[in-house]
Amino acid sequence: MSDEHGSSRAAFALVRTPIEAKRRRIVVASIQDMTPSYRRIVFASPDLADFTSLGADDHLRIFFVPADFDLADAERLREHPSREYTPAAFGDGTLALDFVLHGTGPASEWAARAEVGDVAIIGGPRGSLVIEGAPDWWLLAGDLTALPAIRRHLAAVAPSTPVDVIIQADAADEQELETRGDATITWVRDFDALVGALEATPARGGDGFAFIAAEQGIVKPGRDLLIGRGIDIQRAVVKGYWRKGLTADAPKEH
Repeated sequence: MSDEHGSSRAAFALVRTPIEAKRRRIVVASIQDMTPSYRRIVFASPDLADFTSLGADDHLRIFFVPADFDLADAERLREHPSREYTPAAFGDGTLALDFVLHGTGPASEWAARAEVGDVAIIGGPRGSLVIEGAPDWWLLAGDLTALPAIRRHLAAVAPSTPVDVIIQADAADEQELETRGDATITWVRDFDALVGALEATPARGGDGFAFIAAEQGIVKPGRDLLIGRGIDIQRAVVKGYWRKGLTADAPKEH
């Protein structure tokens, strides 16, 4: 975009903001099956009173521990399975995390059998990537693992701002998405269709923000698309949240 004198200036900036790392003991307060494969678990705890998450793509680490685990025993915490998740919602001593129930992996298996009263430990977020300003347009794409971040980005879109949203999911897992922006929302069924839909999105002028996150294979086509359109890759986010065939070692497992 340009200022009143016609010179080019950025509509937004990505600012890295540190957050004090802290471990918290949390307890399952409620469970909601939003779709057959998508479960929202809300946790409550006095430890969440000062919890914050400043960026849409923040991640915390959740440890799946026995009910009697001592939060002070930090060394033993590493003995328990853990995964990284984006906070879906938080406030008033509660925290919501969204789990994809894909049948394998410690997080999916834990979420599938979770009951009210179950205990977990979280650590983080350690920092945030915060969007300061208002992008001229948004491009948000990913699979179900990226949906919490996409929802949070959509909440930040200014009224009437163009936003293209592409999400890979089965038909039964499609969900309502809310935004004040002028949104074009496309649901696709597989990875190839996700890449194809990305390539088919309109190339928009101005200073826009792109967020692309899915299986690791999305990184190269996602980056190539943005670079090919002259978008500064340092002012976009392209991530592989998990790797096919290596679920147990995935950086995120939603």
